[in-house]
Amino acid sequence: MAKFLLFLVVIAVIYALVRASNRRGKSPPAARGPEPMTRCAHCGLHFPHAEAIIDAGQNFCCEDHRRLGGRL
Repeated sequence: MAKFLLFLVVIAVIYALVRASNRRGKSPPAARGPEPMTRCAHCGLHFPHAEAIIDAGQNFCCEDHRRLGGRL
């Protein structure tokens, strides 16, 4: 029985050491810079430029607003 408990303690120590070394090796995720925002020509909502629907030089937040056209 003592050998079994000693074996469990050794396994627990090895597991703790492996987890600690994995945590030190990983760098924190890189922070992204601010994303450029744009304004919907129909409703005025500000949203990420990457999601814009562009028509005739105007930015829209959705296809419905693109169809309705600029209002502002």
